[in-house]
Amino acid sequence: MVDDHDVPPVVVIDLDAYPSREPLGGAARRLPGERWWPFGLLLVGVLVLVVGARPVTPLAPSVVLRADGLSDIRSADHAIYLMTRTSLASYRLPDGARRWAVPVPAGAQLVAVDGERVVFAQEPEIGPASTLVGLDAATGAQVWRQIGYAPSFYGSAGAPGVVVADAYPPGADPVQERQRPSRHLAGINIRTGGVRWSLDTPLGGTRAIVPVESGEGSIRIELAELDPGGTLRVRSAESAEIVRSVQLDQPGQVDGFEISGDRLLTYQSGRDTILSSAVFDLATGRRLWQRTDEPSGLALWWCGLALCSSTTNTTVVLDPGTGRELWRLDGRWNGFGRLGDQYLLATRSTPDFDESSVGGLVLDAPTGRIVRRIDGWNVIRGLGRSDLLVARRTAAGGSLVARLNVETGGVTVLGRTEHGSFPSQCITTTRLLACQLDQVSIWPLPA
Repeated sequence: MVDDHDVPPVVVIDLDAYPSREPLGGAARRLPGERWWPFGLLLVGVLVLVVGARPVTPLAPSVVLRADGLSDIRSADHAIYLMTRTSLASYRLPDGARRWAVPVPAGAQLVAVDGERVVFAQEPEIGPASTLVGLDAATGAQVWRQIGYAPSFYGSAGAPGVVVADAYPPGADPVQERQRPSRHLAGINIRTGGVRWSLDTPLGGTRAIVPVESGEGSIRIELAELDPGGTLRVRSAESAEIVRSVQLDQPGQVDGFEISGDRLLTYQSGRDTILSSAVFDLATGRRLWQRTDEPSGLALWWCGLALCSSTTNTTVVLDPGTGRELWRLDGRWNGFGRLGDQYLLATRSTPDFDESSVGGLVLDAPTGRIVRRIDGWNVIRGLGRSDLLVARRTAAGGSLVARLNVETGGVTVLGRTEHGSFPSQCITTTRLLACQLDQVSIWPLPA
């Protein structure tokens, strides 16, 4: 069981102060005695010079965009894109002027955005199969349309210049087809809409999409397929070229699998339950261990390079090489996952369904040692290897959005909003922070 005795909390900042980064332990205590007043005046003078010399991030948003039924926000090349129930629109940054807006059918989803194209998917309940549509990013004009394709992975194009899509045969029932993954995959050229590559999953085989980190905040994917004979092939999403292949040692029945580093987790499922799991070494194909009696049908999942399993009140972290328990964390957590290469992040459940979590713990991944307690801040998402994007309510009824460094406990306030609810989605670039509330608030980031 993890002990949080004497673990440093996050530094509490003055909510009405200018944005600042405070060191662990808060501000320095005032020096007693009148004999120190010359040093106090000198210190004030230095602070005035420092504050006056550095740029200060405005707390109020520089741009506020209102959109009913907002479902997604993206940014690329000095523009921001908003998807609602009925339209897709582009706004110029930093002034927020609207560049264009086009109507979209109900249920449309934003797939990918880059400097030249904006791609969305539509899945009508009746009529033709799923359709991918590519728009000119500068004007909103339709450049291409591919009928019979649905994105395999939302949130990223998959690879530079390619949208990875499930391909459905002409004339197939779109409702029935969407209920199961297609055996057919295709790489759609994001510029032209042409099919760059296509491949079929072997009959009786299993397929998985493998997210791979490719720089701070960006994700690319690889395509993995396991055939009935136990051969695993991992392909580049850009070209479908095989980048890794290994023969697994007697994998048996495999209903699904996941990859993390050089380890492969497979599982066999029954009706609404997991029957067994096994871990393989991808360098040799050797099975490292197997668990045939899953306790209460609990599934294992990758939390960084370790494996995790949980009950209502306990999360257990396992050594992927042996299956041995490394440590466990008691308590109810609605989020538990990786933060960079060194940490795991556990976020706390709340009774307010409008808030994903308030507070949490940052833990050392190998040992479970609590590195930092996060009290009073709602964790929105990770930023890089050791920062979190967080929010908290103010006494005036609004909220603050900030960057929290888990190693120092320092908090840098990035913006303030008049809305008391926490953002449902935020995106960051090198220049800006944009958060989705009832509207989209945009703040410039300090250089």
